[in-house]
Amino acid sequence: MKKNRYKTIFLAVISLIIAVRAFAEPYRVHGDCMEPAVSEGQLCFLNRVSPYLRQYKIGDIIVFKHEGKPWISRIVALENDTIEITEDNVLVHGTTLQDAPDIHRNWSDWRHGIYAIEKPFQVPLNHVFVLCDKLSSQHDDSRVFGAVPTESIEGLIWMP
Repeated sequence: MKKNRYKTIFLAVISLIIAVRAFAEPYRVHGDCMEPAVSEGQLCFLNRVSPYLRQYKIGDIIVFKHEGKPWISRIVALENDTIEITEDNVLVHGTTLQDAPDIHRNWSDWRHGIYAIEKPFQVPLNHVFVLCDKLSSQHDDSRVFGAVPTESIEGLIWMP
């Protein structure tokens, strides 16, 4: 009887660890592209389950695979959204991202190379458009490599 109780407790603890790990896998940020929101070396959590429970939204910080490596960026446009990058603004459907309630940063502080996207750019189905928060430095994102397929998204970043 006592042996069964220990076995049940052991299985419950293992199940809890697996469940927590699925919802909140530790993830250490490499690089400074998401400063000031997420600092280099900061320990966050990667939620691999949430994308199955809800749709992505503008403002989500995601980890995705690009060229076989994990990248971190913020979603600024969803499938079928039209995004336009001007000299001093980023517009989604003609509205500046500064007006988006989920994104609290100045999007006009950057100048970065030649873009691989057309102006305006419509995000394809099953893709998202991502930008780094630290736009003023030389960080690649959807401006350079285009929209990110949702199938390459590994999860959402959660910061306690």
